[in-house]
Order: sequence, then C-alpha cells, then structure tokens
Amino acid sequence: MRVRAALLAAAVLLAGATAERAPAKSFSLPAADVTARVLPDGSLAVEEDITFSFDGAFTGGFREIPLREGETIDGISVQEGRRPYRPGASAELGSSGDPGTFGVAELEGAVRVVWHYAAVSQARTFTIRYRLRGLVVAHDDVVDVNLQVWGDEWRTGLGQLRATLLLPGGAPPGRSFRAWGHPVHVRGDVALTAGRVNLRALAVPAGQFVELRAVFPRRLLATTAGARVEPGRALPQILAEEREDAAGYERDRDRIAGALDHVGRTLLLLLALAFGPALLVLLAIYLIYGRERPAAYDREYEQEPPSALEPALVPPLLRQSPRVGALEFTATLFDLVRRGHYAAKPITTERSTFAGLRRQTIADLELSRGDPVPLAPFERPVAEVVDAVLEGGSHALSRFRDRIDDDRKGNSERFTEFKNGVAAAVRERRWFTSGGTALSIAVAAFALLSALLLWRGIDGFRPVAPRWGDILLVVLGLAAAANAVALALSAVNVRIWRRRNPAAQLEASRWEAFRRYLTDFPRLDEAPPAALELWERYLVYGIAFGIAERVLQGAQLHMPAALHETSTIYWISPGGDLGSGPSALAIGDLSSGFGSALAPPSSGSGGGGGGFSGGGGGGGGGGGGGAW
Repeated sequence: MRVRAALLAAAVLLAGATAERAPAKSFSLPAADVTARVLPDGSLAVEEDITFSFDGAFTGGFREIPLREGETIDGISVQEGRRPYRPGASAELGSSGDPGTFGVAELEGAVRVVWHYAAVSQARTFTIRYRLRGLVVAHDDVVDVNLQVWGDEWRTGLGQLRATLLLPGGAPPGRSFRAWGHPVHVRGDVALTAGRVNLRALAVPAGQFVELRAVFPRRLLATTAGARVEPGRALPQILAEEREDAAGYERDRDRIAGALDHVGRTLLLLLALAFGPALLVLLAIYLIYGRERPAAYDREYEQEPPSALEPALVPPLLRQSPRVGALEFTATLFDLVRRGHYAAKPITTERSTFAGLRRQTIADLELSRGDPVPLAPFERPVAEVVDAVLEGGSHALSRFRDRIDDDRKGNSERFTEFKNGVAAAVRERRWFTSGGTALSIAVAAFALLSALLLWRGIDGFRPVAPRWGDILLVVLGLAAAANAVALALSAVNVRIWRRRNPAAQLEASRWEAFRRYLTDFPRLDEAPPAALELWERYLVYGIAFGIAERVLQGAQLHMPAALHETSTIYWISPGGDLGSGPSALAIGDLSSGFGSALAPPSSGSGGGGGGFSGGGGGGGGGGGGGAW
C-alpha cells in the first residue's frame, strides 16, 4: 500500500509538472477564401474556406453570421476537403461532439454554426456554405450587393483574404457594373472582369471588417424572390455615396497634412482650446461672484481691534476661507487665558540640549484652571484639549505638546471638531457670496463633455487611416479635460469665485488695517497703548495673524515694565526679552508643535476596380468565429 501510494503521488506530481510545462494552445488564421454567387432569384449563395493553423489540441470551431431584419439563412453545411460533416451535433460554444459533425443554433439577430473535429498542432481548412435571402437589394435600375466578406467579430487577425462575387450573367464592367472594397484603411484591391468581382486584402487585423460592394444591371436577375425590392433608381445615389467616401478620405488626409505642416498655428489653436473656455468661465464667475465691491474706508491703520470678533474667525474673514489650523487654535487658547478661563503665571523651566550635555533655563507659562467663562461652540474643543492636559492641576505650557500627543487620537478628533465649528460659525455669519456651485457645475460639464468626446473619438479611431472627425473628437475631448482641470485647480484661489458682502467687506478692511498696524508697530513713533487688556489682545490677534513675533518685538520696545509683570500671557526670558529667549517657547514653535501633536495618528503603510474606398460598414453578413 505504501509503494502504491508513493507511485500515485509521483504520478500526480509528474502530471502537474508536465501541465506546467505545457504551453497554452492558440491558433492563427493564415488565409480565408470567400465566394459569393448571386443566384437568378437574387439570393446569395456563400462559400467560405477558412484555414486555421492550430498550436496545441483543438476540437471545435464556430461561425456566427449576423442577420438583419428581413434577412434569412438556409442551406447551411460544413465540410473539410471532400468530407461533408454530419448535422445534428451540439451548437454550444465549448461543447464536444464526434469529429466530423456540426450543429446550428438560432440566436437573436444571428445564426451560429459549430463544428467538431480533432486537430493537434496542424493547419486545417474548413468550408462553410449557406444561402442568404433578403441581403441583395433590387432597385429599378441596378441590383446592390453589399456583403461583409469578413466580419469584425473575429478576435484573431487574418493573414490574407480573397473574395469573389459571381453575377448571374456575364455583364462587362461599365457604369452599371461597378464594385468597391471597404474600408479604405484595409490594404487591398478590387478587380472586375465580365460577370465577376475579385477582392484581395492583406493583414486584416482582429476586429476589422472587410466589405465588398457591387452594383450590376437589374435585367440580369430572372426574379427577385430572394432579394429585397426597393423601387426607384439607385445608381446615381450609390455612385455619389462612393464618390463622397473617397473625397472624404482625401479631405481627411489634406486636413491632417495641413495641421502638421503648420505646427505653430496648430499649437496655438490647441492652447486656445485647452484653456480659452476655462478662462472665459473664470472671468464670468469672477465678475459675478469674486470681484470685491469697494468699501467706504480709507484708513491705513486701526490702533485697536475693530470689534470683539473671536481671533479664530478673523483669518477666515480676511482670506475668505473657513479653513483654520494650528495658529487659530493657539490664538483661541491664549484668548481663553486672557479672558480668565485659565490662569497663567510666568515660570522658568530647564531644557536639555546637545544630547543632554547642556541644560538651558527658558521662560515658560504655567497654566491651571481659572474661572469658567461662556464659550462659543468652536472654543469648547480647545478647552477640552487643555482640560485633558491639566487634569485638574497645573502644567507648564512647554510640556503641552507631549501631553497632547499622549492621547493623539482623541485630541485629533477635538481639533477636527474645532475646525468644523469655525467653519460653521463662518457660514452662520453669511459673510460671503459664493460662486462655488457655478464653478463645480462648470467642472462637471467639461469633465462629462470630455468623457463623451473621448469615448466617441477613440471608439471610431483608425490608426492606419485616421479620419479628421475622429481626431477632432479626441482633441476636443482632451481640451475639455484640460479646461476641467484648470477650473478645478482655480478653486484653490477662492478670491476668484467668492467675495465678501458689503458689511463683511467693511469689517475686513478694518481688520486689514489693524493687521498692518501690528506688523508696523515696532517702527512706529505713535504712543503705545497704556492698558494691559489691549496689549494682551494685541498678542492674541497677532498669533491668529501669524505675526506674534512682531507683537512681542513691539512689546519689548514699548510695553511698560509694570504691565508685563502683571500680564498672564506675556513672559520674560532669562535674557530679559519678552517671550523670546530660547526657541522652545517661541510662539511659532509652540503653534507648530500643537499642529503636529493634534494631527491624526498615522495608520497605513507605504506602497470600380482599384483600391479600397472610404466608408463601408453597411453590408450584410460578416460576423466572426473562433475555435477551442
């Protein structure tokens, strides 16, 4: 038993290894020969000789022949050489059956023919015969035969195609006996002799149809029982269609050559198409929504804050954006200290530098709980962060970052709540008139237009003989995409599509004047304020503006010593400078430290004789096939 089990396991492993080494089977189509005979009643007898070159073992093949409304098919047979295949086999794709049999299945708008055989790495030629009724169109003057001798449903390219159309009489070539091959980008030719049309095509790619169209005198048909009858004379219209197809091909070539011959002009036009519409849309949105209306205000400086607006809301008013960050958070914290919600007293702390080889004494503030004051909704998350750090006691401001980082997830959520609260407060005040909706609609419209144009252009694009219309569709689609991207990027500059209302514009002008005053204050000769409350408001708004160091510099130059000794938010470094000293407690470093500690924790990991003419695609027959 052990020996048998070992042998069985070895056989399984050997079979698996052999299967892994076996290459995937495939087939190619070296040649196909199609003969279509117009019968005296107008029906069309078709015989297809299709050569398959197999690499590997194959047992089945199929053809699917499309049928349009009014067209029928009968007389289907399959043979190989002189050996006819027996009907009655399965017509399911991938099915098996006895070699030398075939089956037929009616599908919606098509008929499928499946044949069964046995072939291993060899070339085999199969012949499929059938008769089509209703494909040939009989007009009063001519009969129109428009047949796809090779369909676009084949997923494998064809090396060489030969097609022959045989007429019921021996009419010589002339005005009423003409033939064309379609489409123009297939390499091939068409030749006429008495009662016969020959077509050749080489290297037909996968998914490409080849069409043979011919007209001949109506008198050559004995009856029209197998044709579709359409009264009226058709020859002038058919000749005009074919001439227009050929002329269209020439026009496309001339237009493409003209664009390539004038590269500079073409590039300028492309740039205009890519950005011109977006610039016009932006200009319209700016004039309607973005251009600020002048305010009746002409002062250069405001020596005091223009209103009691919370420091976290002033930057959004000035930059016309509700987004806030660490500066506004820090300013709100210092404003809560200024208002007494938290008590602060100057202290000194030691900090090690140079890997612990040196210790420095730095100025610091010690924060503790104060007397609660009413808080705005967006101030509550700031207070929650500070309360969590203090935990009922007191703590040095220089250690806040480490304590905030201990509960990074929870404090990050509070920071997000603070930012969302500021945005809500900005919306409640209705400061702005916004064109954001109009801009979004324009971006969506250009993006949708781009998708539609690119889909249409790429779907019909022919690399061998491109049509001018398809190139235009692709170019316009890319231009629409460029316009959409340009409009989307312009959303970053909110001043293009958002402006302040008249009251907000006046208030913003005053706050801008106050910011200029704080920025220029250290070099001004004006008398400094004498009230501590105003000095502290200077620092709070200076933090929000991002110019706290300028305010501290002004305080160092102008603030009376008696005031800074009683202040809760100014402090003195060992060197005597207000709030400067070692950089550990500089306002900018403090704010950036808060921003880093309040950021969300990281959670992911990195990582008529002659050639072919244009047009075509209107012929019957065609379809595709394959093998397994």
